[in-house]
Amino acid sequence: MADMDFIEILQKRLSLEPEEFKGIKENPRFEKLFKNAIPASQYTIVAEVVESKGCHSGHTKGQRFYFDSAGNLLSKYGPERVCSFIFPNLVALINVFFENLMNGRDPNEVIFNRTGCFDVGPMCGGWGHIVLEVKAYPRDQVDWNALREARR
Repeated sequence: MADMDFIEILQKRLSLEPEEFKGIKENPRFEKLFKNAIPASQYTIVAEVVESKGCHSGHTKGQRFYFDSAGNLLSKYGPERVCSFIFPNLVALINVFFENLMNGRDPNEVIFNRTGCFDVGPMCGGWGHIVLEVKAYPRDQVDWNALREARR
């Protein structure tokens, strides 16, 4: 059974009235999500640049983008400048990690965990291209203090 405290928190976060939220609360499809959301929240999804050539936004190998378990970009921990062209392909991959977490599975059970930006690179008529590899880490394995310091 779902944790009622979490359900109340979710309703507040979504800013829905009880009648509006009722359809979500009573939908059996969300029962696993209600059960697994708290354990899933202990993970951070990280997209790391593993290849970069000619990136106009300056993304370089080793740069990381951090997302919470619900797929929200944690912008204060990544580069100040983020190219919007990484997101169309990255969103689909982050959704796979989210689905695994909400279903109570190992979030890293993703066979194809790499994606790239929309720019096809100079060999195909574009400017540059980056490749991102996505993994999930327990939050306590991420050095948040070092990330804060790196942004200063």
